[in-house]
Amino acid sequence: MNTTLDNLKTSLEDRILSKGEKKALKAVIKEKQFSKHDLNRLRSEIFKEARSHFTEYKQQQIIDWLEEANKLLLPVTEEKASCLSYFSPGNDCLDAICNQISYAVNTIDICVFTISDNQIRDKIIYALSKGVKVRIITDDDKTMDLGSDVEYLSKHGAHVKIDNTNHHMHHKFAIFDQKILLTGSYNWTRSAAQYNQENILETEDPKAILDYQNEFNRLWKNMQEFTS
Repeated sequence: MNTTLDNLKTSLEDRILSKGEKKALKAVIKEKQFSKHDLNRLRSEIFKEARSHFTEYKQQQIIDWLEEANKLLLPVTEEKASCLSYFSPGNDCLDAICNQISYAVNTIDICVFTISDNQIRDKIIYALSKGVKVRIITDDDKTMDLGSDVEYLSKHGAHVKIDNTNHHMHHKFAIFDQKILLTGSYNWTRSAAQYNQENILETEDPKAILDYQNEFNRLWKNMQEFTS
């Protein structure tokens, strides 16, 4: 950023921002991919530099006014929410799930078709041991599968609900501390990591998290308590 700022200061020497200088500066700013914070800092430094070229207080006040007006007229933008993608076969999807379970501090809401991967099971047990509140919604038929971890998790403190219909609860998503959402095709099974073509999207987008949380809450209200 310092180099960009130096270039901007240099362009002020002849009191003209030429087409060539603007083109070069645009290219640098695009290449550096400055954050909103960095751009705001650059703007502040530009006005500070311009202000330093005036000796009279009234002239400096005009620069102050211009800076504030510039802030007012700039479009309001938000930082882009973090978004990561993972694919299987391989352990990328599995690691994404296990990492977020480990990082959780307060709550984990899980809504998945089935859970039979013992690595994920053990991470959930670890979260429960830290006092994390874990709620699980899953498909009733899949709880009876050989290798299903749902009963084990229920006995160790997870609050589990299941659908009670002839159809499937086929979602695969989880929300961590109401701040991170994982969603995608990935079933929480070993075969999904070892053999299947699957995906997971990890996002911090507030709107997506709110939508999924509302769906989880709606299902939770209507689902049946799991009993072993």
